[in-house]
Amino acid sequence: MSRFRAHAFDWIACLFFASIPVVIFWQTATSLAEQDAASGGPLDNAAFYPRLIAALISVAVTIHGIRLLFGRVQDQSTFKAETGTRLGVFLTILFLVYLLVLPYAGFHIATPILLIMMTRALGLGLLSALAGSVVMWLGTSFVFEGLLNVVLPVGMFNITIFS
Repeated sequence: MSRFRAHAFDWIACLFFASIPVVIFWQTATSLAEQDAASGGPLDNAAFYPRLIAALISVAVTIHGIRLLFGRVQDQSTFKAETGTRLGVFLTILFLVYLLVLPYAGFHIATPILLIMMTRALGLGLLSALAGSVVMWLGTSFVFEGLLNVVLPVGMFNITIFS
């Protein structure tokens, strides 16, 4: 039991990261399948890349869980708040709120707001955060909408830029 307590944050992180592949596999088996976007070969299958990433995350979580079980992790991560813990929890909650708002607000409204809030929380000045967030948002939009022809969430306002 002391091994579990000594690595509390590691176990919490393992559980969190283990839930990501579960959600991805569930989404690709239900939502993407209903849209007929999860069939065909790797080049025309919207579910291929998420499944690949989910499989890699599953392998990494399994390896880390085994290392924790057998005491191969030396640094303890007891369940107490330290310097970066509050920031990490805040950024995680902010990202979860972003994921909940994304279908309603759309990518082009929610993403710049998320990026500005995250870069400010990480310590960037206001102008640097604005400039960097706009560049990241437009760059990502161009790559996915313009080059890869991927439909990003449009939200209730049906906003697209590069498609």
